[in-house]
Amino acid sequence: MFAIQISGGTPISEQLFTHISDLIISGALKENEKLPAVREVARELAINPNTVQKVYQLLEQKGFTYSLPGKGSYVKGRADYQDELRQTATEDFTEAVTKALKKGLNAEELINIIKNIGEKE
Repeated sequence: MFAIQISGGTPISEQLFTHISDLIISGALKENEKLPAVREVARELAINPNTVQKVYQLLEQKGFTYSLPGKGSYVKGRADYQDELRQTATEDFTEAVTKALKKGLNAEELINIIKNIGEKE
């Protein structure tokens, strides 16, 4: 179902959030598909149910899911979380460009890299 590493530097909640949001973004989890119950995920991963509940709440706050009281959490349609994706992509890109500039690449080199990536996609 969901894969996380208990040992390591990345917090369990962050790993779980990333894994579930990636499944939603990729389409592996479809619109209106029900997420597994909090207790089920906690039991399978041998983690605290509160951790899973916090991740589910964050997924809802970020627009990836919605919840129905007493019924669980469900995946929203892509249009509902598209703005969050664009914002996150912009932040990630800005961070990567800043690092590249600090390491000596110039704007022209970065533009060429972007063009090459665009041609491959």
